[in-house]
Amino acid sequence: MPRRPPRPRRVVAAAGLLVVAVAVAVAATVSTSTARQADDSGGPTSTSTSTSTPGRHPDVTDRPSGTPSPGPTGSTSSTAAPAPSTEDGTGAAAAPAASGQAMPTSSGPGWTRTFSDDFAHPVAAGRFPGRYDDSWVAYDGFTDTSGIGDYRADAVSVRDGVLDLAVSAGDGAVTSAAVVPLVGGEWGGQVHGRFSVRMRADAVPGFYAAFLLWSDDNDWDDGEVDFPEGRLDGTVRGYNHTPGDPSVNSFVGDTGVSFDGWHTYTIEWRPDRIDYLVDDRVWATTSEALPTASMHWVMQVEAAGETPPDGAGHVEIDWATIDRYDG
Repeated sequence: MPRRPPRPRRVVAAAGLLVVAVAVAVAATVSTSTARQADDSGGPTSTSTSTSTPGRHPDVTDRPSGTPSPGPTGSTSSTAAPAPSTEDGTGAAAAPAASGQAMPTSSGPGWTRTFSDDFAHPVAAGRFPGRYDDSWVAYDGFTDTSGIGDYRADAVSVRDGVLDLAVSAGDGAVTSAAVVPLVGGEWGGQVHGRFSVRMRADAVPGFYAAFLLWSDDNDWDDGEVDFPEGRLDGTVRGYNHTPGDPSVNSFVGDTGVSFDGWHTYTIEWRPDRIDYLVDDRVWATTSEALPTASMHWVMQVEAAGETPPDGAGHVEIDWATIDRYDG
């Protein structure tokens, strides 16, 4: 089960408002306006419906890890046809999508857009979040779920219109990466919604992706919804962990889709069901043991339970959107 830190807590001090990361130093939450004003660039398949019986989750561990210790300071969401990634307010095209599919600009009936990002501004590795500091945080300075790698904010960058999560192993070090979108600038989520990401990954052996909905109260008993999830050199899977007994899955399935091609993965979480979509088509649906607590989105890439062989690669995200379910 992937590890996550508690959300940062905002407190008032004599010197004014400070952003304090509880139990873990999240470098992105203490970025200053200077980082924004500086040059952030640092220089120039076919799917089918699936059902499942409850089973054990094949994550790197199957119970919540302890709170990380402080580290160093520091139903359709878009059309399938390629289209411009942004508009100027008059319908004029701005730039092509990096992945061949544009970020949807509207949420459709029954949904309200609460977050979107198509990564129009470059930020060099080591300078993230930079100008994205009001919309993203990166994990930094503590071990990943496996206890083998370290989450590093300097593994995150924005280049060529994509958010890049770089992973590597070698010289005795394993680098993992994870980011959290901030809805309205805050670390926190919502009850029910649509979560869509356009992404791909290099087939790096020994690394594992888990894009998941996680309890705002940092309580695994609230449940957990994962999609896309799996080894980067394998295929994409989806999960729903049973609230109150999250070591057991109320849903698990394998799409058969590999991580190395561009695809759009969507979780549509309603009061009566969760739909899992690949490229805007429903791949699977579950109505069993649905979460009811407020949850936020976490995008993690980490060691897959053993020390990876020497090598490096990238998980690329072209765009991400969050919509609130209005019924």
